[in-house]
Amino acid sequence: MNSPVELTPADFTYLHLDTARSPMHWAMVLELAPGPRLHLDEVRARVRERVRLFDLFRLGVRNGRWRRAQAVLTEQVDIEKHVTAAEYRDDADLHRQLAALHETALPRPEPLWHITLFTSAGTGVQYVLLRVHHALSDGIAGAAFAALLADGGPEQLAEFERFATTPRYRIPSIEPEVLKESKAAFEEQWKVGKTGRAWPKLTRSGRREVALTSAPTRDLRRAARGHGASVHEFLLAAIGSALSLAPPRGTSSELLRVTLPVTHDQAFRHTGNAVLVSLVNLLGGEPALDRQLERARAELAVVAARRPELSLAATDDAPTIPWPVHRAITLASMGRMSPDIHIGINPGFSQVRAVLGTPIAALTPISPLVGYSFSVTGLILGGRTSFGIVTDPAALADGYAATFAENFDRVLREAALQEGAKR
Repeated sequence: MNSPVELTPADFTYLHLDTARSPMHWAMVLELAPGPRLHLDEVRARVRERVRLFDLFRLGVRNGRWRRAQAVLTEQVDIEKHVTAAEYRDDADLHRQLAALHETALPRPEPLWHITLFTSAGTGVQYVLLRVHHALSDGIAGAAFAALLADGGPEQLAEFERFATTPRYRIPSIEPEVLKESKAAFEEQWKVGKTGRAWPKLTRSGRREVALTSAPTRDLRRAARGHGASVHEFLLAAIGSALSLAPPRGTSSELLRVTLPVTHDQAFRHTGNAVLVSLVNLLGGEPALDRQLERARAELAVVAARRPELSLAATDDAPTIPWPVHRAITLASMGRMSPDIHIGINPGFSQVRAVLGTPIAALTPISPLVGYSFSVTGLILGGRTSFGIVTDPAALADGYAATFAENFDRVLREAALQEGAKR
């Protein structure tokens, strides 16, 4: 049936950007601690029990590409289709299967989420993959979907309500002077990256590679403090350093044009999409961490002071135009922005500690490729910070996701060792 939920202009952005070869869903990988194996029937029973907890879990979209999107609320969710299972041989095989699902669009007009339970054929180690279309939720509000699986009674599940039952987030009109400064800052950042860039562009192959890695949050904080930096500054610099150590296909870029997500909801209490996109320019051929830190610090200062992310905000007061025209404009705008890579560093809000009695060892986010051929998304949650890496192997070469993960681990490890030696 038609849904009483009204999607917002910010939600529409991810429907306009969605294509057959670049589906706009994000994902969360839950690594389960060793212990008794979960069975598919158990997981389906838990989801069946929770699926009517919030309308968000039954929300789908009819059309949404070249025809106007229509929100649809499914009366009876087909749990067998939405919760499935697979086996994997080793980590490489798991990553290949994660990539294949990241390439695969969620079907419409069914509810735009899916859960896959992965079990190792040898060790029995299990992972749960949750995929959610970005039109339903950004990564912060996506914590609501953990309620489909999380252990806990009514009091614990009530913690998810702020991401599921509050009105869908809307971005109000922006003061003219603020918008003027934002547009000027965005244009200046864009012009800086007009030259000196040779990063391979996203192709139309539709192929994806995925790699997962993590580091102790304590080590990251110590290394950042040792360099006089915030964790955000330090991680941007470390990513720039790792990309410089091993650029794809031997390319040499002086600069990397980076999309950086910035939330418009400073209270971190919303349903839907409150994320905006800023542009920063990192050094592309500079493995030295100190040089990268200097650049990252300056770029983040521009974002904080001039708020370039507001220049492309999908506000409520935007003029109403025909859906296909709006889609064409959105796709053209992304084409002009022409980002090289995406870096997201997110705070964790999930209170999920176990699924059906099995503790969760790690949570790792995976982002869609939105006009760029490389993405790394970090989640700072408790004692470990995890990183999900997604690449277009047709652009960057087969195996580049794993290559970057190895070099990134090396940069983080060496920074932690250097800081430890000072103590």
